[in-house]
Amino acid sequence: MKGLPAETDFVVIGAGVAGLRAAIELATAGRVLVLAKKESLHSTPPSETTASLSDEDELILHLKDTMIAGDGLCRPEAVKTLIDEAPERIEELIAWGKQLDRHGTPLVFESEASYSHSHVLRAPGNSVGGEIMRVLERRVRASKNISVLEFEFSTELQSEDHRVTGVSLISDKGSPEEIVCSAVLLASGGMGQLYRHTTNPATATGDGVAMAFRAGAEVSDMEFVQFYPTALHMNKVPHFLLSETLRSEGGYLRNIEMDRFMGKYHPLAEKAPGDVVARAIIHEMEVSRAKDPFVYLDLTHLNPVRVQKRFPHIYAIFMKHNIDITEDVIPVHPAAHCSIGGVRTDLDGKSSLAGLYASGEAAATGVHGANRFASNSLLEALVYGARAGKAMREESKQAYKAQSKDREKKAASQNGPVDAGIEEFIRQVQETMWKNAGIVRTRVRMQEAIKVLEGLSPRVAHPRTRRAYEAVNLHLAGLLVARSALAREESRGAHYRIDYPGPDDKKFLKHSVVKGESVRFV
Repeated sequence: MKGLPAETDFVVIGAGVAGLRAAIELATAGRVLVLAKKESLHSTPPSETTASLSDEDELILHLKDTMIAGDGLCRPEAVKTLIDEAPERIEELIAWGKQLDRHGTPLVFESEASYSHSHVLRAPGNSVGGEIMRVLERRVRASKNISVLEFEFSTELQSEDHRVTGVSLISDKGSPEEIVCSAVLLASGGMGQLYRHTTNPATATGDGVAMAFRAGAEVSDMEFVQFYPTALHMNKVPHFLLSETLRSEGGYLRNIEMDRFMGKYHPLAEKAPGDVVARAIIHEMEVSRAKDPFVYLDLTHLNPVRVQKRFPHIYAIFMKHNIDITEDVIPVHPAAHCSIGGVRTDLDGKSSLAGLYASGEAAATGVHGANRFASNSLLEALVYGARAGKAMREESKQAYKAQSKDREKKAASQNGPVDAGIEEFIRQVQETMWKNAGIVRTRVRMQEAIKVLEGLSPRVAHPRTRRAYEAVNLHLAGLLVARSALAREESRGAHYRIDYPGPDDKKFLKHSVVKGESVRFV
């Protein structure tokens, strides 16, 4: 693995689907450096993606389902772009070597939850995310113009004359580094670690959004955080995501008294939208008054052979923990899952700051509106990763070229208050956000969250380690979420307030935008 160069043409922060797809696009225009926070190989968890490769009716239904899930805030042009370009991106992956489940020649599409058509694309072993990553990684490694550096932690964006010109980093050995480039793409993923319970990996600490905001870029729709209703809840076991398909296949939700409860909350019962299910579970847990509350997902009434064949990956993981999901009920708990907001971009991934682009979960393209349509995330990463790469490539032809400069590497600060007691600091942020700015919100709770986070601000000066920077980024992301949520005095999509239980289209059928400490709606 080569070391960090002094300069390159393009820097991509993040080695997930969005980052690798953009890097492939950029490789035809110059040198591309992909910075991975940890190891890049096979880092994507099993997942699904959506695409409609059939007729116009299916495309219209996919668009309709996405718009409904977005609860009035999807940008129509962003959704249309996603769906129009999806077939080309999927066929491209197939041409690059992707092998998907087929019955004869057609690709396999399956329905999920209460959606109007069969839109979920499957791969062998129910792991489309892993298959996509393997295809993209092979393509990246075959390119002479793309270098991937692992365990490089990006800390700040460098800028001159209101344009991003480079990136500051901390190497895996802890030394400060800098690199000059013509443009930067943030594809660093989400911020699920902002909450005590999350399905996200430990690396999801909101780094891209925090770096962009500190550099002066606008962020948008930060109040919309999707909480997955059913994540595994077991001591010393990660919050493994249990697909909504388990419920759409007939799984039941039961409280600690073993009573089915979803019928009280929605006519579709277990097949209700995910945000409704998450709030119902939270209410059932509060009513139970248990010290460590949870509910059960029950598949024991389903055909065991079908369950094993339909969900081989999930079945195998649970067997490792001595749980047979065909015989045992599964303890589950809602968990933060997807950041809908992020760096505000146009349809080409351009942010409000020249030379800075964003794609994937770090970006707010407007595709998801107020709530993400299940399984659209991978597709967004593919489509908008490619679009961002093309836009960066085209801009490089017209305007700016990276120029190597002699830059003195800054010594790490020797007085970092947050470095003392980092884990306790992060725990305070996570507990505050889960309690006060989580699934169910009120004015009083969010004001409390802001008060607590602002009280922690003196401790986030001068970080000097990777973990300290993660703490700083989580703290800033928490403030952005809480302030945006407090300003949106309504309930819409993934944002639910008891004190404003309904939508207010007159005032808030708009996107929140934050720059500095002010929140505006546009």
